[in-house]
Formats: sequence, structure tokens, C-alpha cells
Amino acid sequence: MIYSTEERALKAIHITRIGVIWNVVLTVIKFAAAIFGRSSALLADAIHSFTDFISDIVILAGLKIASKPKDANHHYGHGKFETLSTLILTLFLFGAAFGMLWEGGMGLYHAYNHILIPVPKMITLWVAAASIIIKELLFQYTIRSGKHLNSKALITNAWHHRSDAFTSVAVFVGLSGAIFLGPKWRVLDPLIALGISLYIIHFAAVTFKSAIDELLDASLDKETNQNIMQLVGTVPGVFHPHNLKTRKIGNNISIDMHIHVDETLTIVEAHDIATVVEDKLKETYGADTILSIHIEPKK
Repeated sequence: MIYSTEERALKAIHITRIGVIWNVVLTVIKFAAAIFGRSSALLADAIHSFTDFISDIVILAGLKIASKPKDANHHYGHGKFETLSTLILTLFLFGAAFGMLWEGGMGLYHAYNHILIPVPKMITLWVAAASIIIKELLFQYTIRSGKHLNSKALITNAWHHRSDAFTSVAVFVGLSGAIFLGPKWRVLDPLIALGISLYIIHFAAVTFKSAIDELLDASLDKETNQNIMQLVGTVPGVFHPHNLKTRKIGNNISIDMHIHVDETLTIVEAHDIATVVEDKLKETYGADTILSIHIEPKK
């Protein structure tokens, strides 16, 4: 289903607000449980949840600005503000992942040097388990919504939810080992944290590159460009579509191309053919697709 820019923004904002509420709740509970339960790992997890809260605020701001209509200073709309918020969010992901990488490395260092920490209380284990469940549910809800709305910002934010869930998994495993299996098993916590951090860094790097490409007006992928050319070529009266230029503007795309029409046509007839081309492209790529069809006489 294709939504208008305003409808899509409202749905995305509603989804993000749900994440804001849960991130606030989890942050407060984790901080309290970490201090009472003597768990530095859960304290780090609480900080991670707090970065999720900040990222949600960034996404909300980006989505609200991106939903604004065109104005005198933004002839193509404000869609790139969503791309900018995605870019900022990947920086939060990098920060969280490198923080996990550091904590995992320090954990291995401590394990190697036989440095022990106090045994955490059971409440920390229950809070970590609850965090895993809530964050995974938030991930599933947000990732499905992001794909449905074709929102890269929501998809990236969903992975921020999952990174927090992964952190809580590492905390849960480490706490379980420390509480039930003894000091030797505490090495599981940093090992899992290291693996998870590398996975998140990879995702953040791919998303970062995609956002940079959009901000620098990189062309759409080769397959999409070919599909556009083929679609336009099926319109009666169109000859030799060429000089195609495409780019992403937030969730929308911009298509600029030239077509040949019979030189004996009137201006009105040539314009009608161009209108059919535009209608077909908007039907396929969305009503908010930005189009510029240049007509040339076929010789």
C-alpha cells in the first residue's frame, strides 16, 4: 500500500512514540536494578537504553520535519531530513556498538587477569530477561512497520531496539553464569558482547553508506533504473527514452528523463503522452514521486 507523505509520517511518529515510552520505562528500571543488584553490566545496559531514548527523539524530529510540505526554500520538500535523522541514528548505533566492544574487551581482560566482581542479585537477572522480551517485541513491531512504510529511519531505529535486546542477552548470560555457575563462566558475558558488537557495527556501516549516498544524490540502483526505462518504453507514442537521472529524496524518488515523440504531434498531443508517462511512474513509485519528463521530436 502506498501512503501519502503526511499519512506515512503520522504512522511512523506513532510507532516511534511507543518506543520512547518503553525506553524511558526500561532505562529507569535498569538503573534502579543495577544499583540495587550490584551489576555493572546491567548499568551499561541501562545507558544503552538511554541512547535508544535519545535516538527516538532524533527520529521523531526528523519525521516531523520530513512530513512538511514544499515551501519557498525547499522546492523538493523536506524528505532529506528523514535521511539526515537516519544518518545521525547510525552514529548512535556505532557508539553503542563500540561501547559494547570496549566493555567486552575489558571483560576478557579482567577474566584473563582473574579479576572478580561481586555476585549480582537475582533481580538483575529478571530485569535483563524482561528487557530482552520487550526490546525484541519492539524490534519486530518497528521493523515490520518500517518495511511496510518503506522508512529507512524506522528500520534503523528497529535495529537500535534489537541492539539493546542483544545487549540484554549478553547481560543475562553473564549474570546467569555469575549467579549459578561460578566465576569461571563470567567470561561468557564479554565474549557474547564482542560478537554482538561486531554484528551491529556491520549493520550500522551499511546503513551509514546508504544514508550518505542519498544525501549526496547518488543514483538509484541499476535494477530500478532499468525498470523505469522499460516501464516508460511501454507507453504508446514514446520512443527512445534516455538521459535518465534518478535520486532519493527521503522516502520519495526523483526521476528526470528525456523521451522522443513523433515530430508531427501537436503540443497538446505530446503533452498528453508525457502525462501518461507520469501517471504510470506515480502509479508504480508513489503519488509523491518527483518527475521531470523532457519531450524531444523523433527524427
